[in-house]
Amino acid sequence: ARNINYAKGIAEGARSLGFCYVRLSKNDDAQPLLQESLSLFQSLNDLRGQATVYEYLAIVQRNWGDFGAALKLLYKGLELSQQTAFRINEAFTQYQIGVTYKYLGNFEKALDHLFKSLSIHREDNNRLYQSYPINIIGSIYFENGDHTRALEYYKEGLKSRQDSGDKLGEAGSLDNLATTFLKLKDYPQAIEYCTQSLAISKNTGDKRSEANALQHLAEIYEKTGNAEQAEKFSNESLQIRKGTGDKKGEAEILLFLARLYKDQPGKEAEHKVIEWLDGALRISEEIKAMALVSETRLAQYNYNKQHENFKEAVHQLEMHLQLEKELQKNAISQKVANLEITYKAEETRKEAETVRLKNEELTKLNREIEEQKEKLEVTLADLKTTQAQLIQSEKMASLGELTAGIAHEIQNPLNFVNNFSEVNTELIEEMQQEMGQGNMEEVKEIAGNIKENQEKITHHGKRADAIVKGMLQHSRSSSGVKEPTDINALADEYLRLAYHGLRAKDKSFNATMKTDFDESIGNINIIPQDIGRVVLNLITNAFYAASLPSEGGFSDSDKSYGPTVWVSTKKLEEKVLISVRDNGPGIPQKILDKIFQPFFTTKPTGQGTGLGLSLSYDIVKAHGGEINVSTKENEGTEFIIQLPVTSK
Repeated sequence: ARNINYAKGIAEGARSLGFCYVRLSKNDDAQPLLQESLSLFQSLNDLRGQATVYEYLAIVQRNWGDFGAALKLLYKGLELSQQTAFRINEAFTQYQIGVTYKYLGNFEKALDHLFKSLSIHREDNNRLYQSYPINIIGSIYFENGDHTRALEYYKEGLKSRQDSGDKLGEAGSLDNLATTFLKLKDYPQAIEYCTQSLAISKNTGDKRSEANALQHLAEIYEKTGNAEQAEKFSNESLQIRKGTGDKKGEAEILLFLARLYKDQPGKEAEHKVIEWLDGALRISEEIKAMALVSETRLAQYNYNKQHENFKEAVHQLEMHLQLEKELQKNAISQKVANLEITYKAEETRKEAETVRLKNEELTKLNREIEEQKEKLEVTLADLKTTQAQLIQSEKMASLGELTAGIAHEIQNPLNFVNNFSEVNTELIEEMQQEMGQGNMEEVKEIAGNIKENQEKITHHGKRADAIVKGMLQHSRSSSGVKEPTDINALADEYLRLAYHGLRAKDKSFNATMKTDFDESIGNINIIPQDIGRVVLNLITNAFYAASLPSEGGFSDSDKSYGPTVWVSTKKLEEKVLISVRDNGPGIPQKILDKIFQPFFTTKPTGQGTGLGLSLSYDIVKAHGGEINVSTKENEGTEFIIQLPVTSK
C-alpha cells in the first residue's frame, strides 16, 4: 500500500499491525502505527475506521495505566460507532469501557457498559463475542463475593466458548469455574473443571493458562489437606512461570509453598520455608509488587514468631506495617484519582451523548431542510417566471411612456410639414394663375415663397427623422457595450420624453421643468439604453411625486413653481452626478430603506410593478456607480446618480 501510495490500504494495514503489537503487549510499537492509521482515516473522513482505531489506542493507554485517557478515547470511538450505526464496534467499545471501569473499581458503571455490549452481541447471535462481556461480568460478581451469580455467568461464558469452538477461551472459562467452586468449597467440582482446563491448555500449548490451572489445582488440594499433590502441582506451575518469565506468578507460588510447609517439622522443612520466603521477597521487591512484598513480610513475621525468633519477627512486622500504611495511603490516593477519572469520563460521555443527540437532530433537520429546499426550488422557479413577466411589464411601461412622449415630439414637426405643404399647394395654384396672366414678377415671388416653405418642410422632416432614430436607438435591446455618450443630451431628451408621455396620458397634467447641465462633462462611457432607462424612471417618478397633493403644501421657496422637477448634472473630479429632484410630498422615513427593494411600491395597485428603482439600482451598480436618495416630508425628494468618468 505504501509503494502505490494507497491511503486506505496504509490506514488499514497500520491499524492491523498496531493491534497485533497490542496483543503482544508491545504498546510502544503499537502506538505510532495506530496514530498514523487514525490520521489517515481522518483525512479520508472514514468514521468507522476512526472508531476502531480509537478503541485500540485506548487499550494502549490503559496498558500504560492512563485510564482517563483510555476512557476519553473509548467515548470518542463509541460516539462515532453510534453515529455510523457501526453496531459490532459499538459492542466492542462498550466492552472495553466496562473493562476499564472494572480496573478503576467502579463496578456499577462497568456492569452497565458490559451488559450493553452483551445485548448487542445477543442481537447478532455471535456466541464467541457474547463470551467476552459474560466472563468479565462473572469476574465482577466473583470479586464482590457473589459467587453464585459469578457461577451463573461463568457457565454461560463456557457454553459460548464451546459453541464457538474457542479452545483457549474454553480453558479460561473452565478455570474460572474451578476457582469459583473452590470459593464455594465444592472441591470435587473444582478439581473436575480445573483438570479439564489443564488438559485443554496443554493441548493448545497455552503455557499461561496451563500454569494457572496447575496452581489452582495446588490450592484446591491444599484445602483438601493433600499437601503432597499441592506441592507437586505448585512445582510444575513454578517451572512454567520461570520459563515464561512470569516473575509475579513465580513469587506468588513461592509464597504459597512457604505457607504449605510452615507447619512441617524438621530442619529441612524450615530451610525450605525460609528459602521460599526469601525468594518471594526478593522477586516481589525486584518487580516492585509492593502488595506482594507486604504479604511476604507478614508471612515472615508469622513464621519467625512461630519459631520464637522474636527479634526478626518484630523487624518483619515493622516493615509490614510500614508497607501497609503506604499501601493504604496509595490506595486512598488511587481511589480519589479513580473517582476523578470516572467523573471526567462521565463528563466526556455526556458530551459525546450530547453531540450524538445533536447529530440526530441535525440529521432530522437536514431532511426537513431538503424537503423544504425542494419545495422552495419549485416556488423559486415560479417566482423567476413571474419576475421575468414583471420586468417585461416594467420595460413595456417605460416603452409606453417613451412612445407617448415621442409621439408628441413627432407631432410638432409633422404639423409644420402638413401646414407648409398646404401653403405650398395654395401658392402653386396662385403661381399658375399668375403665369397664365403673364405676371412673371409675381411668379418669381411666389416661387421664392414655395422654396422657402420647402426648406422648412425639409427641416422639420429631418427633425422627425432624428426623433424616430433616437427612439429606435433608446428603445432597442441593450447590447451591454459601453460607448461614449453625451449625458447632458441624454438627460434633457428623457426629461422631455417623460413629460410629454405623461401629458399624452393625462391632458390635465402640467409641471415645470428646470435644468442645470454642466457643459464641462463631455462624453462618458456608459450603456446609453440602460442609463437612459434609469433616468427615465427617476424623472417619471419625480413628475408623479410632484403632482401628488402634500399635507403641508409646497415649501415657501417652491410655492411659486407649482409641481416642479429639476434635472441637473455636475462633474466632480473623476465622477459625474446626475440629480433628479421634485417638490412632492417626500418619502416617509419609515419606508426609505425599502424603496430599492424589488416589488416595493407606494403607488396604488395596478399603477406600479415595484421594480423600477430596484432595476435602476442594479444598473447603476453594474456601471460602478451609486444611487442615493435624500428626502424631506412635504418638501420633496432628490435622487442622485453617481457615475465614474473613466468607466470602461
